Amino acid sequence: MHNCAAPLLLRHCRQNVERFFDVRLPSATVTALITAPCEALFAIVSDPTRHPSIAGSGAVMECKWLSEMPIRVGSVFKSRQCVGWYQYPTRSYVQAYEPPHRFIWLSGPGFKKPPLGQLWGFELTPVDARSTLVSNLMQIPYMPALSTRPFARITDSILAHELANMRPTLRRLAKVAHAEIIGELQIAREWQPAIAEFHHQPSSMQATPAR
Repeated sequence: MHNCAAPLLLRHCRQNVERFFDVRLPSATVTALITAPCEALFAIVSDPTRHPSIAGSGAVMECKWLSEMPIRVGSVFKSRQCVGWYQYPTRSYVQAYEPPHRFIWLSGPGFKKPPLGQLWGFELTPVDARSTLVSNLMQIPYMPALSTRPFARITDSILAHELANMRPTLRRLAKVAHAEIIGELQIAREWQPAIAEFHHQPSSMQATPAR
């Protein structure tokens, strides 16, 4: 299968899962208001070689492009992950590349092509010239989030694990960008871009240093 066909296949399969089985897919979003220009933040999140410095899990050891530049839908990069003593490769396929607002990729085993894998991404919405709403998003496209026990408990456990890893990501991003986070992180258990639901009142918020 040609790499460029992967996004269309992925979208088609996800829509079929949701329509025919009437279920939601396990998803999570962490959103923050960061005191940095949208273009500067996008330059970081859309460069996988910089992901080891921002990944909240601490598991991303190394990333490099397998495709030639420029970046486009279907571009491929690989990474080396480490959890405890166990190291393993992943291979990722770019699903959306819309500078400076959207970078989405499908990450899976180092020896597999889509549709197997997990969706990750960043969506950025400028608030003004010096601040940006940034959402870090995650979705498991082929694992329905069933509401019946014990499946609901399994889904909750998976999302709790992913959110624990995602929360530090935006703080690390702010630190790499020499910026700060305004207010609290916003958490949603769904694929929820920043612009959709993030409400803020600049007059009542204070900057918190990125740690």
